[in-house]
Amino acid sequence: MTQLANLVTAIRVVLTPVFVAALCLHSRASGGGVLAVLIFAVIAASDVFDGHIARRWGTESSAGRTFDHFADICFLLAALSTYAVLGTVPWWVPAAVGGSFGAYVVDSWARNGSGAAGLIGSRIGHAAGVLNYALVGILVCNNTAGIGLLSAGVLWKLFWLVPIYSALAVIARLAGRTSP
Repeated sequence: MTQLANLVTAIRVVLTPVFVAALCLHSRASGGGVLAVLIFAVIAASDVFDGHIARRWGTESSAGRTFDHFADICFLLAALSTYAVLGTVPWWVPAAVGGSFGAYVVDSWARNGSGAAGLIGSRIGHAAGVLNYALVGILVCNNTAGIGLLSAGVLWKLFWLVPIYSALAVIARLAGRTSP
């Protein structure tokens, strides 16, 4: 049971390239959009449940949290970058997410002193991560699966929120407002 949470986290790592392939091939394959939605659902569920499993079985660790955060950013950057390449998302959306995460890592290492200790979380950073997942979920349902409930204008407003909340997460870290 000690490795179960890490195995659930590993689902994100394994499914990320499959998700990217589903995004790239959805227009050529029948049901490709639905497949992308299903893969996203599994990836998102793995992010929700890995921490619950670790806490339930008392197997929380700094290494597990770090693995979780890196699995998240790899998925989010791969998904948002793919949408940028496909012309759905402006380039600065994945850049803002990556820049904010980079600041998070550097700040955590600086605060820990050794660079080897775990990442230091923040509430606003956690909220930004949830919003990033929500954006990918919106894109995969609205655009890739073709539901199309949100107009391009609404999506652009959502895109403009990304650098705002990403910058707020960095500013909050610099101001020293972190929580475990």
